[in-house]
Amino acid sequence: MGHNLSENAVRLGAVDVIVIGAGIAGLVAADELGRAGNKVTIVEARDRVGGRTLSQALGGQVIDLGGQWMGDKHHLLRELANGLGVESFPQYARGTKVLVRGDSRTTFKGFLPKIGLLPLIDLGLTIARLERLAGKVDLEAPLETKHGRELDAQSVAAWLDRRVRSHRARAMLELATQMIFAAEPKDLSLLYFLLYAKSGEGFQRLAEIEGGAQERRFTTGAQSICERLAARVVEAGATLHLSQPVRAIAQDGDGVTVQVPRGPLRAHAIVVAAPPHLAAKIEGMPSERAELGAKLPMGSVIKIIAAYDRPFWREAGYSGEALSTTGAIRATFDDCNATGDHAALVAFIVGDPAKRLRDLPEPARKELVLGELARLHGPRAQTPIAYADKDWQLDEHAGGGYVGLAAPGVLSAARCNLRTAFGRVYFAGTETATHHVGYLEGAIESGQRAARELRERSQR
Repeated sequence: MGHNLSENAVRLGAVDVIVIGAGIAGLVAADELGRAGNKVTIVEARDRVGGRTLSQALGGQVIDLGGQWMGDKHHLLRELANGLGVESFPQYARGTKVLVRGDSRTTFKGFLPKIGLLPLIDLGLTIARLERLAGKVDLEAPLETKHGRELDAQSVAAWLDRRVRSHRARAMLELATQMIFAAEPKDLSLLYFLLYAKSGEGFQRLAEIEGGAQERRFTTGAQSICERLAARVVEAGATLHLSQPVRAIAQDGDGVTVQVPRGPLRAHAIVVAAPPHLAAKIEGMPSERAELGAKLPMGSVIKIIAAYDRPFWREAGYSGEALSTTGAIRATFDDCNATGDHAALVAFIVGDPAKRLRDLPEPARKELVLGELARLHGPRAQTPIAYADKDWQLDEHAGGGYVGLAAPGVLSAARCNLRTAFGRVYFAGTETATHHVGYLEGAIESGQRAARELRERSQR
């Protein structure tokens, strides 16, 4: 069957490279390969480009229901956005912050909340320990890290059980983990946690706004980067096919055949830029890679944006940032536009609370969310003029957000690296990055690396 499929594909016309996935990683790979003179075809399962970025209109303004931030160390993203004419602006972070713990609602300024002197000391010491451990991780070969397999065998929760004495400090560390990974500490390998932190230049940096991973946003939305890049790639000669999920791949001595609904396609090589757990479902995927990918499920996240007639929190001296160790919403941030004339808050439901709300009807979920926003920001937050949310768990082409995650023991059992190429099959995607895993920056790095690997092979 595979032989006949290849013959049909040849008749359709072969290209040099097929890129599977039109998120930022796939588009960057296609752009790099096209610039090197390759004939490229991109196939995308969605009816749009952008992958895990999703920008749309709300109240006459652009909002991001997917990835949206650019960090201070995201140099590749800044360069790409500038080259495409996509402007950015600082994430608003001035003013007082809110912390809710059970029935307690307190305010604070700075990075660490007011949780009491001894819990604060415990929290600070634990963060320092985590930063030291993360600093020792080998980014290229994490299992080669000293005691790497021991670190991989335990969960983040198990490590916290032994190290953190204060319940208040523990709650803040759990909250930070939930927000960074959209998952619970019990579900994360400690080695993976440390690898992720090291790749992002530190655990604390991943949680910060100013000088951190959430420093800036894009005026026209993060998806506009993908849209403009796709336009550039197509203008340069690439072919883009939307609504074409890949069912199967088959490689032989002469090339690779990719099966999509419109028919088989043929190329000399392919770049797979789909999330690992989805790539694992493609028939013909190398068994080692499929086995690893199937064990890297996405986190669980529901993202909500509520728009208001005025930024009442700013007017009262608040930043819009609120943290909660209880309830469904774990954090909110100011989501006003660059000029401030579109007032909005963005909220996140992550980890187990997102799983519990997955099957809740949308009206009931909205009522719950608005009630919690009122608890965090006062009664005015309960009556937005516009509202939108996105449950990424229900997105068949994502299966969750923000990134594929490794449970204890997964890295130790893996028979390959996520970056390992198999014959003519190469891999991109933020999960395969060395630096800034889980972020747009990591996705760009991965696309560049996959294109470079493919070019180097062709030169041998």
